Amino acid sequence: MAYQVTITNGTGSLAMQKGEYAVTCTQAQGYNLTSLSPTTYTVTTAPGSQAFTLTADGTLTLTVNETGAQGGTPITSGSIVMTDQTGATEYGSAVTIDQTGVATFNNVPYGDGTNPITLYFKQTATDADHNLYESVITVTMDAQTVTSYVKNDPIALQSFTLTDATYSGLPVGDAILEFDKSTD
Repeated sequence: MAYQVTITNGTGSLAMQKGEYAVTCTQAQGYNLTSLSPTTYTVTTAPGSQAFTLTADGTLTLTVNETGAQGGTPITSGSIVMTDQTGATEYGSAVTIDQTGVATFNNVPYGDGTNPITLYFKQTATDADHNLYESVITVTMDAQTVTSYVKNDPIALQSFTLTDATYSGLPVGDAILEFDKSTD
């Protein structure tokens, strides 16, 4: 007896007769079908479940710089993590942005021009000279290898004056103002 389980958004279910089954994956766009693990499943008379994994073989290069386009001045450190489309759920570990502004995600799923796969990312850290990109980064994986750009604005110089409250315009000679960031 053979069964075919349709997986939608990572889950599927089907009532099955007890027995030992060999499991193969026959369709999963952007994934290496022979990487399925495990490849066997035992059904008993009780309800059961099993987590299976597949490995994708796409590569995404995210380049983070001041223009969000090719040739911009890169940031020199930071990190980016794959997320859901809201940025609330993180998948896997954050990837480090190197000194050239590049974060490379290996083994990502991909599609083609007709059926691309959309992936989402969130920048979790940046270098001291740039502002963090605060929106969710959306990338269309329409080929096995994709390069995309993310804009990080440089931090802006802020200038302050400190004067005497009683004698208008009288500069305070030496002082230190501390600014503690309370909100993003």
